[in-house]
Order: sequence, then C-alpha cells, then structure tokens
Amino acid sequence: MFSNEIADPPVSQLEAGSVHELRDSSGDFLGIVYANPASLITARILTRKRLPIDGLFFRSRIEDALSLRERVIHQRDAYRLVFGESDLLPGLVVDRYGQWLSVQSQTAGMDRLLDLAVEALVDLLRPEGIFLRNDSPGRALEGLASEKRLLFGEVPDTVIISSWGSKFMVDIPNGQKTGFFLDQEHNRPLMKQYVPEGGTVLDLFCYTAAWGIHAAAAGASQVTAVDSSRGALNLAVANAALNNFEDRLIPVKESAVDFLKKARDSWDVVVLDPPAFIKSRNQLKEGVKGYIDVNRRALLRVKHGGFFVTCSCSHHLDSAGFETLLAAASHQSGRELRILDFRGQGPDHPILLSMPETRYLKVLVAQVM
Repeated sequence: MFSNEIADPPVSQLEAGSVHELRDSSGDFLGIVYANPASLITARILTRKRLPIDGLFFRSRIEDALSLRERVIHQRDAYRLVFGESDLLPGLVVDRYGQWLSVQSQTAGMDRLLDLAVEALVDLLRPEGIFLRNDSPGRALEGLASEKRLLFGEVPDTVIISSWGSKFMVDIPNGQKTGFFLDQEHNRPLMKQYVPEGGTVLDLFCYTAAWGIHAAAAGASQVTAVDSSRGALNLAVANAALNNFEDRLIPVKESAVDFLKKARDSWDVVVLDPPAFIKSRNQLKEGVKGYIDVNRRALLRVKHGGFFVTCSCSHHLDSAGFETLLAAASHQSGRELRILDFRGQGPDHPILLSMPETRYLKVLVAQVM
C-alpha cells in the first residue's frame, strides 16, 4: 500500500514497523500489514487472514518455503530459502549455504519481527550459524541504517558449498549480496550443453567465476575470468583450485568494458553477467545504452558459430526490452544471433504473479553467426 492510498490514520502517525489490520473504506477486513511512514510503500501485506503475527506464523511460512526448495532444488546444498514477497514474508531474504544461513531484512517491519524469523530458522534447520547482511542499498529507501552482525552460532570467514558436482567458496560476511549469486545457479549447468570439449570461455563480470567453474567442469580447456574486484578474483582463483582447475583459469583484474575495448582474441563461449545497470525507472534510457554497448563489444569476441550467454538482473527492464536492446547490439556489431534459450531466475527465486517486481532476471543463450 502506497502512502497516498491510506486514509486513516494519517501516515505521519504510524510507527515504523508497527503491525495493523488493513480495512477498506467500508470497514471490511483486507489483511494484516506492517507499516513504515518513512517509505513510499507505507504498508506491506503479511497475510490476508486474521492471524497473529507470532512465532507460529513464521514457522509455518518458513516450513512452506523449505518444502518447496526440497522439492525443486537438486544436486546442490545452497539456495535461496526465503525470497521476500514470493514466500509471503515481505522484506525477508534467507540464503542457505550448507549448514550456514545469510539473512537480510529489508524493511522496518521485518526488522521488528526478525527475532521471530531467526527463532523459526534455528528450530527448523539447526544451522551452525546465521549472519545478518543488512547492508543492502534498499534499506536506505526505508530510512534504515546499514549493519552486519552475527545472529546465531558461528559463521567462518568462508564456507564451502557443493553445486552440480563442483565446489565453491563463499564469503558470507563480506561477499557481494549475501555471498554468492544463487539466482543463476539453476542456469549455470547450461555450460555442459554449449561448451565444446577443449573449448575456450570468456567469463565477464565473473565475481567468483561460478560460470567459469561450470564451464571448466563441462570440458573447457581455458577460462578467462574478468572482474574489477581483487577480492572477487581471489575467490575465483580459490574456486578453481578447489575443483582442480587452477591450470585452466586465467584471472584478469580489469573492468569488463575496458577489457573488451582492448581484446582481440575470440572465444567459443562468452558469458556476460553484469550487475544491474538500471536501478530505477529514471535510469532506464542510460542503462539501455550501457547494455547495448557492452553486449555489442562482447558479441565481437565470440567465434563464428560460438555461443553467447547474456544476462540482465534489472527488473525495470522487461524481457521484450532486453531482446530489443540485444537486436540493436547485434545490428551494431554486424553479428547475427540465433536465440536458443531464454530463461529467468531459478525456482528458489519464485515469481509471485501478483507482484511483477519479483520477476527480474533474464538469461538469453544465442548462437553467434
């Protein structure tokens, strides 16, 4: 509910994080919400039924989320356990890394209820440790401070997860987001389908080289992993060693665009998985220009007949808009594209049909002619 949709009480009188019944102008019950007068989204629905928002409520919601993941997630011990509104727990994100959990509270309402969520997580999963990663930029929109701290047990500096037969080192306290980009881990096994035996792969914006490690596991003889962060590349090198691929990984500390400006080699497969270029609607025009430019440059580095995996995690850019900008990049590069696959986030990041914002990731696979 936006602030201009609330008639009574005055928004200024609402207490940040407070829980209320929501009623329409006729007085009919609509649901239970929590409020925040500092946010444009002043109220978020917790339930459309008259239920107490207590420990049993959180246990039930998290049990449902866990049951779904146990059904749809296979061959890995790391996944998003709770995805905010998609799991009917607005403002709460929980990522599972084996025996450890990384938690984000993104709203004032969830901040106030967080102890109930943690209690349910401990009771249901018996983790070795839970770490709070409340350093998301979105918290500023709620008028909330940034913080990181241990919530339960112990969490080491790095933990090792298993996914599709490969191992990855995850920095839960200090890595990007919650430590690992789990939304792509459902898509990365595509490397087995498109990497030729002994082929070469370019992994742009590689972070910890998850795409690259999957490519090496698929038979790539050489993976060039490009990222501007030294810390990310250190983890990429560690991941390569963890999987006995250290002789196949070539780490490059440089921005992806600068690397592409100078590159003259070509690769059998190029993976382009950048951060969000469009973080608000008023950045759409400039963000699209950025996507066109980096995709145009990346296309020029794909061998004729090779494969291009390109992604966008900007939820303000829809699938049709992504295809349109790729058509522009294709035209500008003089390279023809044959689309072979179009995907989104994995099933541990379910899309709530009534909330389009939960659909954000776009992954397109094309052959470059």
